[in-house]
Amino acid sequence: MTALERDMTSEVLKAIAHPIRLGVLEILSEHAERTVTQLYEELGCSQSMMSQQVKILCQQKLVDIRKEGTQKHCRLANPDFLKLFECMHKHLRQFLNFQD
Repeated sequence: MTALERDMTSEVLKAIAHPIRLGVLEILSEHAERTVTQLYEELGCSQSMMSQQVKILCQQKLVDIRKEGTQKHCRLANPDFLKLFECMHKHLRQFLNFQD
């Protein structure tokens, strides 16, 4: 990995290193699309907080936004990215002894 690739990787990992942003990705992995309103209601945060979090995910091309009237619809930009979550799930359970 080059220094530039490490820097870019670090930025992507920073983008997911927040419980709300992880929640957004989790919800979008289960549903093809959700509005920003649905996301903040499901995750129990404010509209402004959700807008900030979605913006960060969009900047790293993890989430795409489609506008329909006044509604913003979110979807995963790269579903293959979810493989990272499979690895994290395994790590939590096998190495950090996390129990559901």
